[in-house]
Amino acid sequence: MRTGSMRVAEISLPAIRHNVRSIRKRTGGAIIAVVKANGYGHGAGIVARAAVQGGADLIAVADLEEAVQLRDEGLEAPLLCWLHGSRADFSEGVERGIEIGVSTPQQLEAVAEAARRLDSTAVVQLKIDTGLSRNGLPPSLWDEIFTRAAQLQGSGLLRVRGIFSHLANAGPENDRAQARVFDDAVARLRAAGVEPEMIHLAASAAMLSSPHLHYNTVRVGVAVYGLSPFPDRTSAQLGLIPAMTLKSEIVALRSVPAGTGVSYGFNHVCQSDTTLGLVPVGYADGMPRALNGAGATVTVAGAHCPIVGRIGMDQFIVDLGALGSRIGIGEPVVLFGDPERGVTPVELWAELLRTINYEVVAGIGQRVVRVPVDGDDAAEDVAAAAEGVGAADIDGGAPGAEWRVEVDDPEQMHDLGRRFGERLAAGDLVVLTGPLGAGKTTLTRGIGEGLGVRGPVTSPTFVLARTHPSQVGGPPLVHVDAYRLADATELDDLDLDYEGSVVVAEWGSGLVEERGSWLEIVIERPTGAGARAGSHPDATDGAATDNGATDDGAAADVTTGATAPGEGDEPDWSEAPIETRLVSVRGYGPRWARGVPR
Repeated sequence: MRTGSMRVAEISLPAIRHNVRSIRKRTGGAIIAVVKANGYGHGAGIVARAAVQGGADLIAVADLEEAVQLRDEGLEAPLLCWLHGSRADFSEGVERGIEIGVSTPQQLEAVAEAARRLDSTAVVQLKIDTGLSRNGLPPSLWDEIFTRAAQLQGSGLLRVRGIFSHLANAGPENDRAQARVFDDAVARLRAAGVEPEMIHLAASAAMLSSPHLHYNTVRVGVAVYGLSPFPDRTSAQLGLIPAMTLKSEIVALRSVPAGTGVSYGFNHVCQSDTTLGLVPVGYADGMPRALNGAGATVTVAGAHCPIVGRIGMDQFIVDLGALGSRIGIGEPVVLFGDPERGVTPVELWAELLRTINYEVVAGIGQRVVRVPVDGDDAAEDVAAAAEGVGAADIDGGAPGAEWRVEVDDPEQMHDLGRRFGERLAAGDLVVLTGPLGAGKTTLTRGIGEGLGVRGPVTSPTFVLARTHPSQVGGPPLVHVDAYRLADATELDDLDLDYEGSVVVAEWGSGLVEERGSWLEIVIERPTGAGARAGSHPDATDGAATDNGATDDGAAADVTTGATAPGEGDEPDWSEAPIETRLVSVRGYGPRWARGVPR
């Protein structure tokens, strides 16, 4: 934690800059970045500066107080606000170069009067009600106010910079109906002698889905923060990077026996001996009590740990399981962040709360310190890599960056697997290829350790697939031997839980290209050092003989395969001459489009 605070929202400046640039590439027009409500909880000043660096033409907030605060913080970029009270005094806004969104004739006259007192020219944008039934000028007033706006512009008191409205997002037909009303308003404003510089109707949803509604400007909020406005499309699928990572730490650990009650009311009772961790974030910080018992998780040491017991004003408790013996006080906890990095997405909270991601991030409390992350942080590399992600990459299987590493012995191979396991999350698929004796099962065993699953992890040769349940509340590991599978159809016939598990498929190359995202790991060994690539595996490549039986319930065989003639056991790597392996790693699809962490 950079500030020493127990509660931190890290805000990735590279992510915000990337998101704005992505919007520019998609629309080609001007961009208004909305930072109302303290930048949707991210910190208005932090986001505004990054958005301008990314190419935003104008920064927008809801009310004048928010705009003035940004000016007080030193923001010099063009600013717009549009929601005003009945007693609003626009003098300070005009004096400080803040554009005023006008929704009533009275507001137009008040802005003009403020400009007259200051001997200045105020800049306004006219807000039109096209069917949302909130604030905005109704059609019955258009001719009157457009004529008056033209007169005031002619006198030098006002400059009408733009005209805008807001969609109800009530479906394509309703959007088109609102657009027709908006087109009429623009035409009548022009007929009154005013040519607006900015014409904007589309917010984030229409910006992403309806190019015909872009006009020459889009006014975007949630997309700037890297969040999807759609319940059925992820940020990664839209080419966006979530900017907020909400973090805390473990401040207390307690080993408890089965039967222990947890937090107020004992509405959770531990079913087995476990370790509980205390995290100093509560409902005062934007973590709703409604998450009690809802199935929410946080990420600790790469594992998804369940929140248990009632959430308090200042703190909550996680069940760490066996992970508790491997961590200490101060262990970082990620409440939510970019799921492409293997952490819980904010959308999971929103789904459990039956709300939208906007509400969750906007509700993060004042005690949470917003820390801008830039420079040498990993987020810079992530956003830089993402600049190359286009629509083709998002929809298809374009590869991400490849990297290679030499591995000298089984211990290093195991450790490499462990590091992978700590980064993998439910839904991840790993395709593992290499000749007999290369170390595939040694690597997989390390992945299992990193995931915290029950072992031992051995080759699933005789059973095709074996599931290792998690001991730390994370996803299970499904270990697949795909050598005998002829095509992707046979892989589908195994009926594996791809969404809820981490799947490692040995010899799976060529069977997963239609699966969206996957990691490909190829292990090469020197020529002549054992079986050649492509030879029948038929047994463990780094484990003792496995007859397909489970070890004390450690792993479940989900599909039984027939034993092929000549099957035998491959010697453990440690029993053969130790030779350096070359491991190549490449990611495919949106999950890994920004590169695979080393």
